[in-house]
Formats: sequence, C-alpha cells, structure tokens
Amino acid sequence: MKLLVFDMGHVFVDFEWEEVCLGFCREAGCSRDRLKEVFVHAAGLGYERGSISTQDFLAELNRLLESKISQAQFNDLWTFGFRENEEMAKLLQKLRQQRPLYLLSNTNEVHYDFIQSRYNVERHFEELILSYKVGYTKPQAEIYREVLRRAAVEPGDCLFVDDLECNVDAASKLGMNTIQFRGVEDLKHKLSGDFGLAVE
Repeated sequence: MKLLVFDMGHVFVDFEWEEVCLGFCREAGCSRDRLKEVFVHAAGLGYERGSISTQDFLAELNRLLESKISQAQFNDLWTFGFRENEEMAKLLQKLRQQRPLYLLSNTNEVHYDFIQSRYNVERHFEELILSYKVGYTKPQAEIYREVLRRAAVEPGDCLFVDDLECNVDAASKLGMNTIQFRGVEDLKHKLSGDFGLAVE
C-alpha cells in the first residue's frame, strides 16, 4: 500500500448521537420523533457538503423547531460528547511512520473546528479531504476520486478504513483496498496480517 486513508467519526473520534439529540430536544422542547423529522429535512440542505452555512443551517433548525437556539448553544449541543479514541490515535502515529495517511471524513464546519481544536487531529495526516470543503460526501464516488487525485495513486495502491459498510463498499467498487472498522484490535490484526504493517 502506498497510501492509508481513514475515516474520523467512530474510528478515532467517538460520540453518542442519541445524547446529542436528547440535548436538542431539551433545549427546543420537542419530541424525539419531531427532532428526527427536522434533522432528516436539515440533512437534505447539504450542511456536510458545504452547501449551506452554519448560520443558515441553525436558522432553519430554529424555524422548524420553533426554537431560539443561539449560535453558542448550537455549538455546545452539536459537539456534545466528542472524545478521542486514544488507542487509535497511538496506532495512527505508528502508521504515519510507515505510509502517508490521509483523512477522508463526512463532517461539517462546527464539528471539524471543535475536534481539531480539542484533539489536533491534523497531527496524524498529510492531507485532509473534508466533505464540507470539497462539496461531496461518502459514499459519492467523487470524494474518493479526490483522494486519489491528490495523492496521485491508483485505487489498488490505497487502503481505506471506515466504520460504515456503504462507504467501504463504494471505495471497493472503485478498486480500493478496504477494511470496515470494527474495533482497534480487529484493525491491528488486519493491518499486520493482510497488509504487513507494523502496529505495535
């Protein structure tokens, strides 16, 4: 492998989405079912593709929820519970000594700025492909092609690690090598056994 590409959420940064939702429900005074409807609609606005600003995204949430959540409150609610997987962080540091590492993440401005400021994720990677900056999200083929274009490698020279099956399948269809993330020990076993990388 000439290039190792990693997802972020639930790979080396964890969070509990249900807790985030409960926070919004409390602040907006709405039911979980109503919040789900609003978030499904809001997802279609393309916040993770950079199609709408954070301010406009929040304005739409407030309109639909009939709430008055401030920008500061939104930031706190939206980033609640993020935590770094320290064992994965150590593994990334080990791997970056052997191969170039790229980050490929579906994310948005508030999430990424918070995670970077708190955990300095950029220390692991040579290149960042963030959905809200490139205008595509996984599993769209274009975002994987952006990785290959920037790295100037063939799909078969790239290994992609993601927790979601749909994202792994999309990368496989383009010819990338893939591992679906199911925990650090499983990943270490596959990296060392299948790809000959040092993980300890």
